[in-house]
Amino acid sequence: MKKLLIEYSNIIAYAVTGLVFGFGFFLLFLNFYHYRNVNETYVKQDTEMKIGQELKNKLSLITENTSGFDMNTYRGSEDPYSLSSVKSRLDICTKKINTEEFDTLISKKNVDMKDIYNMQQFYQVQISNECLVKQLYEISLTENNKLNITSLPTVAPFFENQINQLINSTDYVQKVIKNNSSYYFNSEISKVDIYNPIKDSYYSILNNYVSSIDFIYDLSVWYKNVVGGV
Repeated sequence: MKKLLIEYSNIIAYAVTGLVFGFGFFLLFLNFYHYRNVNETYVKQDTEMKIGQELKNKLSLITENTSGFDMNTYRGSEDPYSLSSVKSRLDICTKKINTEEFDTLISKKNVDMKDIYNMQQFYQVQISNECLVKQLYEISLTENNKLNITSLPTVAPFFENQINQLINSTDYVQKVIKNNSSYYFNSEISKVDIYNPIKDSYYSILNNYVSSIDFIYDLSVWYKNVVGGV
């Protein structure tokens, strides 16, 4: 009887051990399968690769639009200190954006969810926070605005509206990133569901980059015209 109980105990112990190893293998396989599927990539088209260089060129144009102003030699009718402040803010924006990290992000041919996350983070920190919020938003405030530029009250509401839209423009991308952290076995349909968000969120965040830099460029053109086309 005692020998029989020992045998039953051994069988139960082996069974439990087998279940533990089986469950561990299942979790390992699940993680590998999930990793493989959520790391689907989107291969950018040649036209999309050209957009990166166009953005770089536009950043150079922004610098050109502000480079002609010199407070010591300016003889126009506008307040030179106000013009100097706007120039400084635009210059800071281009320096925050036009970095080695920016070059790396926009020059990648194959884009996966990690790249989308990095693009979103760069946009949030360097473009939205450091440029739009810290540098340019104050230009759009007509009340208690210390900038004394004749045409500013006319264009300021447009600037403010644009900045607010750009600041809130990454909601979709953030939602996609969060949704793609879930674990499940993917069918061919769900693979398409993953691939499409990568492609769609890439287009979305790229559009944010384009729209923001276009806006900064437009502001620099306004600045250049205020200075006098120098």
